[in-house]
Amino acid sequence: MRPPATPKLPGLKLVIVMAAAALLAGVRGDASPMSLADAHVFDGGMFFSEEAVSEADDVIRGIKQSFDRDVMVETYAAVPDERKDELARDGRDKFYEDWLNRRAKQLGVRGVFVLMTREPGRVQVGVDKATRHRAFTLADGDSLKEILGSAFRARQFDRGLLEGVRFIKQRMGENLSPDRGPTVPVLTARVASADAKPNTTAGPARTFPVNNR
Repeated sequence: MRPPATPKLPGLKLVIVMAAAALLAGVRGDASPMSLADAHVFDGGMFFSEEAVSEADDVIRGIKQSFDRDVMVETYAAVPDERKDELARDGRDKFYEDWLNRRAKQLGVRGVFVLMTREPGRVQVGVDKATRHRAFTLADGDSLKEILGSAFRARQFDRGLLEGVRFIKQRMGENLSPDRGPTVPVLTARVASADAKPNTTAGPARTFPVNNR
């Protein structure tokens, strides 16, 4: 689900982190009208092409059907005006952790949640407690962060989105196989070329309880 296309903005610098915070109640100032029932990628920040969004939605529906786990991606052009006072008061780390938690709780996400903004440039990734126990582990979360970071540093946002959701599907299939327990992920995603100018800073790998159902 996407609003009308707008031009991509140059010079974007993204910070990529794994979230670690408690669930907080209450929802306000969120632009996305989506739910898990009608879409899985809301690209309000205009990072991705329509084709990539459609393909990612197909992969995510397959994850839900095969593993009963959710994947949600939400992007915004900017922090909503109603939340800017919170950002100034709490600082970026706490603000984005809290915002992701609110959205995850509102939507009932049980799986992986990715929240992105253009201004300020930020990518926040979270995995709920039940999911990271086996289906998508701490090591998997670190690898997902590297996949997103590699693509976004090269400003290849479609590639990052698609390789990210495919990696989630691959790892859940391997981890939930009846023949074995969780394994160590092996990255197969393409990396940015050596001469690509980095404009993404990766943060610490952490997780949080999105929804402990």
